[in-house]
Amino acid sequence: MLNALASADAVTWLSIVVKALVYATAFLAMGSVLSIWALRRLPPSEVQALRRLSVLCAIGAALLSLARLPLRASFLMGGTWQGATDPMMLTMVSESPLGSSIALRLVGLALICAVMLPARLGRPLAAFGVITVAASFVFRGHTLEEPRLLLAALITLHILGLAFWIGAFAPLYRLSGANTARVAGQVSHDFGRIAVWVVGALTLAGGTTLWLLTGNVLTALFTAYGQFFAIKLGVFLAIIAFAAWNKLRLTPALLRQEQGAGARLRGSIRMETALVALILLTTAILTTVSAPEAVNQTARAAAEGQITKMNKGGFL
Repeated sequence: MLNALASADAVTWLSIVVKALVYATAFLAMGSVLSIWALRRLPPSEVQALRRLSVLCAIGAALLSLARLPLRASFLMGGTWQGATDPMMLTMVSESPLGSSIALRLVGLALICAVMLPARLGRPLAAFGVITVAASFVFRGHTLEEPRLLLAALITLHILGLAFWIGAFAPLYRLSGANTARVAGQVSHDFGRIAVWVVGALTLAGGTTLWLLTGNVLTALFTAYGQFFAIKLGVFLAIIAFAAWNKLRLTPALLRQEQGAGARLRGSIRMETALVALILLTTAILTTVSAPEAVNQTARAAAEGQITKMNKGGFL
């Protein structure tokens, strides 16, 4: 894995960055909708801000997702930019699992934008959009292996849990200002109550997925997937530590309106945001370098004489 990254070319690194940004924007779009639905004591101004954020992130995620198509085509042409405009390569990519994944994601992102409609109509449509976007990520990568349905369900659950966690950052950060610290405490209390179940779901989904893909957790540590999973697990445990501190110390302090509690919560959220960004980047690297369907696509492109030189940087 490290050898593949060390020899990665510009197309591979650009693909990793774009994929990480797709994760970030899509998860923010989903998480904003989930926060509106789950955090019932959010002030109306915060609900409106989350609506705007979800739409902006949905648009960004759609554009970034579409950008992945020419990047994949470029990789299949040996990392040359000519592939980004080659009709045959673009057709191959659009008909691949990546193309199906992006098509479904675009539908889900469009539905998320319905959150701007009146709540009675907009929220159900946006909620369905959230599920659709989450499901779009299971059309490729390791979910192409067996048991596909179980892996798809586990990864969808994992995505929804992480999206909710990410979506709560913005309103909690804004509310932790001096004038709304008590409201922040109330919302943080609601978030902490739900987060306990989210942590359990993330742990169950992640652990079961690793076991299904490797068969032996200890043996998995000697594989690229297991090593990157170990990195993600370590970062996740750090996030849990911050979350526990928020729930047990900062939330009660906010409710008591203690001096400096809001500033400490903001600092904790900044650290959690950085750690989540590291998780998303690690996931982007892992799925870029070891996506199973990329092997099949590369073989198909080679058979059709489309690859001019093998890219040593890994798969998109």
